[in-house]
Amino acid sequence: MNDDHWLLRLDAAAWLRAAAAELSAGERRVDHRRTAVTHARRSAGMALNALLRAEAGATPETVDDDPALLRWGRSYVDHLRALADATDPAACAPLPARAAELARALMAIGPTPPQGLVQLGAAPNAAGRQALSLAGELVALAAAALSLAPGQAPAAPSGEPPDDPE
Repeated sequence: MNDDHWLLRLDAAAWLRAAAAELSAGERRVDHRRTAVTHARRSAGMALNALLRAEAGATPETVDDDPALLRWGRSYVDHLRALADATDPAACAPLPARAAELARALMAIGPTPPQGLVQLGAAPNAAGRQALSLAGELVALAAAALSLAPGQAPAAPSGEPPDDPE
């Protein structure tokens, strides 16, 4: 049993709120590429934590050995790399296959600009803005998969499906 497991520290809705906070922090520092890209990646990873947390009602008894909870790895970078490497849409579930494209694009943006390369016509802070935009899309997809807005409380306790409105 692992009551202190990192994934259990927050419920799904709180992970989404943390993801939204990371996006905001990145937007405030978009003029610093490394900081903006790091916040973007952390945000997307926290949104994936929300999905993992809601999955199968993760509990202290199951969190360390459940393959479904470990499928994207342990760190936010592991989560994004696993999602980026997904070739089977089922590996993205409950997210749509587009999530893999977004993760690939986000991971392709380096925290520092390539050495010796000057990008003509690039808008100031373009890499940071692009990273934050991609992360924002991933957060929105995770929220939609959970039927939550990024800062909204869940309609049902974590791990239980929401009531059908019909």
